[in-house]
Amino acid sequence: MYLRALAYIRASNKDLAFAELDVCLEKDPMNIECLILKGKLLWSVDKIEEGNICFWRAHEVNPNHHEVIEFLSIQKPRAEEYFKKASKAIFEGKRATAFDFISKGLELFHDMTKLLLLSASLHRENSDFDQALTDLERASKFMYAEGLENDVTVQIGLTYNDMGTSLFKKQRY
Repeated sequence: MYLRALAYIRASNKDLAFAELDVCLEKDPMNIECLILKGKLLWSVDKIEEGNICFWRAHEVNPNHHEVIEFLSIQKPRAEEYFKKASKAIFEGKRATAFDFISKGLELFHDMTKLLLLSASLHRENSDFDQALTDLERASKFMYAEGLENDVTVQIGLTYNDMGTSLFKKQRY
C-alpha cells in the first residue's frame, strides 16, 4: 500500500495516494513511513495543519526518526518566536494576547516546555490550578531534553502553594 501510494504520487494522482495511505494507516496506525508521507502529501495540497498532525503522530511513534527531527527543527524556531511574543505581552500586561501567542506556539510545537511553563504561570495567576497542573504535567515530558527541570519543579511547587493558600482563605482545610 505504501509503495502503491508512492506510485500514485509519481503519476500525479494524489487522491488515490491518499486512499492508499488511509488504508495503510487503517491497518497499521503506527506506520511511521505512511504517517510521514501522508503529512508531506497534505502539505503539498495546502493542508498544513493536517500535515503537521501526521508528523506529530509520527513523533509519538519515533521521535528520533530523521524526518521527525527535521520537522521539529523547522517547527521549533517558529514556536520560539511565539514564546518571545508571549513573554513580551506578559510584561506589557496583555494576558489575553499572551495566551493567544502561547496557543499558536503550541500548535506548532505541541509540548514545548517553555511555552507550557508560561501557560501554567498564567493559569496559576488566574487561580486555574487544574489547567496549570495539566500544563506542567505536559511540560515535564521534555523538561530534561530542554534543560528546564528546575523551572518545571519550581512552577509545580508554586502552583501547589497557591492552591493551598487559596483553600486556606476559603477555610477549606
